[in-house]
Amino acid sequence: MEQLLGKVTAIAFLVEVLTNTIKASLPGLNRQYIPFVAGSLGVALAWGTGVGVLSTLQIPVRHILLDYLVTGVVISRGANMVHDLAKTLSVSS
Repeated sequence: MEQLLGKVTAIAFLVEVLTNTIKASLPGLNRQYIPFVAGSLGVALAWGTGVGVLSTLQIPVRHILLDYLVTGVVISRGANMVHDLAKTLSVSS
């Protein structure tokens, strides 16, 4: 579990850096698209690295893409949110 949270936090940090780089590189980019960019990067990196929150928590999913989608959304929310989620999960277990 701790290994998963470490991976997700690292990927979330990477997504934050990449999203900020994209924002700086494309100053004309409409700000309403930033969450979509972060979400797309999160899902792509979850899929590319094979990191899935649901499968690690042993929650059965019919389609693995759903696991990557959920993981990508969690990742796209940022490293601070992932840290808060990790703290909540550790308190509840």
